[in-house]
Amino acid sequence: MRGDEPESPSAPSRSAAIADRIDALIARETARAGGRTPTYRELAERTNRLAGRDVISKDTIRNLHHGVTQKGQTPNPTVETLDWLGRCFGIQQGASYFLDDARTGAVDEQLDRLEKLGELRQALGNAEVVNLVQRASGLSDGSLHMLLALADRLKDLEEEASGRPKPPSSSDQ
Repeated sequence: MRGDEPESPSAPSRSAAIADRIDALIARETARAGGRTPTYRELAERTNRLAGRDVISKDTIRNLHHGVTQKGQTPNPTVETLDWLGRCFGIQQGASYFLDDARTGAVDEQLDRLEKLGELRQALGNAEVVNLVQRASGLSDGSLHMLLALADRLKDLEEEASGRPKPPSSSDQ
């Protein structure tokens, strides 16, 4: 193994972990983009643009995402490749996200908080939501739980009426 390649006791398990993490990042990006999944080509172009040179191809991203090359071999990316791929998804220390379970957990928690803040910012842009929050301020915990249950039920009814599939709510997780 070269000095710029990640060290791991088990290449297949490392490969599976990298594949799972890429899958999770793609899923997050898909959700943010309203259901549009980025192509491997788009991810490679973005990564290479960030790096200022060619560091990854669409085929390499596909192989890493699937955890196997087209020849059935386990991919063996360099730390630099993983670092730039992580940056493509907005993760500054990209390689450690893919290779260090503790770092992955910490970054995923940060990404979850950022998503919640984005949802909150969007909700607070609606004057009626702000009005509702102001009115709910000071209610007892029991009343707040009832208000949340009512909001969930109303949302379900509206989604059923529109024919849209029901997204998972925080109570479903």
